[in-house]
Amino acid sequence: MKRLFLSFCIGLACCSLSAQSFVTYSNPVIPGDVADPTIIRAGDVYYAAGTSSEWAPFYPLFQSYDLVNWRQIGHLFEEQPAWTKSSFWAPELFYYRGTYYVYYTARRKSDGISYIGVATSDTPSGPYTDHGVVVEYGTEAIDAFILEDEGQLYISWKAYGLDDRPIELLGCKLSADGLRLEGEPFSLLKDEERRGMEGQHWLKLGDYYYLIYSVNGCCGPKSDYAVSVARSKSLQGPYEKYEGNPILHGGDEIQSCGHGTVTTTPDGRMYYLCHAYFPGEDFFMGRQPILQELVLGDDAWLHFKEGETASTEHRLPLAGHVQQPLPDFYDDFTSDRLRVEWTWNYPFATPHIQLFGGRLSLSGEPKADAGAGTALCLRPVAADYTFETVLLNQNEARKGITYVW
Repeated sequence: MKRLFLSFCIGLACCSLSAQSFVTYSNPVIPGDVADPTIIRAGDVYYAAGTSSEWAPFYPLFQSYDLVNWRQIGHLFEEQPAWTKSSFWAPELFYYRGTYYVYYTARRKSDGISYIGVATSDTPSGPYTDHGVVVEYGTEAIDAFILEDEGQLYISWKAYGLDDRPIELLGCKLSADGLRLEGEPFSLLKDEERRGMEGQHWLKLGDYYYLIYSVNGCCGPKSDYAVSVARSKSLQGPYEKYEGNPILHGGDEIQSCGHGTVTTTPDGRMYYLCHAYFPGEDFFMGRQPILQELVLGDDAWLHFKEGETASTEHRLPLAGHVQQPLPDFYDDFTSDRLRVEWTWNYPFATPHIQLFGGRLSLSGEPKADAGAGTALCLRPVAADYTFETVLLNQNEARKGITYVW
């Protein structure tokens, strides 16, 4: 296979360069399945990453200069961290005193339990050096978020999700280098209604500490995920839930939404990047990142500027920018590195990839009991697309193409 061409057909709402599109953008802002997104601003550049689950490399990493046009630039990990087995969920990017951190969830190799690891880098794009497990707590600890308050670092996470009791958001002090817990965990918020509680963002504004968190069913055709908020004048609580919750939920244009992170524009406006299921055939695109503006109301509660029902069309965050149409994907394998969009199902096989002279040589080793061959895959970024390839017959050997869907 010498050339590969992938053309995506997307709706006019995303592609049209009409007069309206110069002042608005359409969700999703990152097309395709990138659940549990995290976002961070470094100067005037934004970086986002998300869950990769059972696909390698680990945690796709994207870059943007305007919050609506994103380009994948790599992954947080090219190699699997030594302590991990599988299930790479919910990365959280954080910057502190010259160091970029990623706190992430994965199953531990020794026992299959999901815990939280941490890695560091001098730059937001990496490479990241892994430091192993930072939160080993109970039968599961997932969905890390970091808060710096008056020079002290704190980590929060979802606990008791596999136990026969209400889920709880816990917090704990971190060491000055961000690599170890210090002291005993404390309770931030409990899921007394047993609706589900996870994917929290923890921040301080004015007199209050706020917890933005997700409720209801996260995944699948019946997902009714939504975003709620609680506040307290003390970091350790007690936290009061907003009586008008949820503050963001699905509707006609977006089925469900949640698990996100807040970032700011240079002039201080807040934007929340979370994932969402879309209705109809777009549901099968998976959980796609959407962007919604967040404001602090006169009532000292957080609200979404365009209302509590998530929608596709919004005013552009930064003047002088326009949302661009999705580019076609093309790979002729003339580079010395595989394009970052390629991925593979690492539990089944370890691929061996060689690029030379515009050719791809793909082989691999099936993993024990997996019983599957090696394949390179792409995340679809539109429900309708065209796939084209050229097969060159340069000798008498039999050749063919297999399409797997």
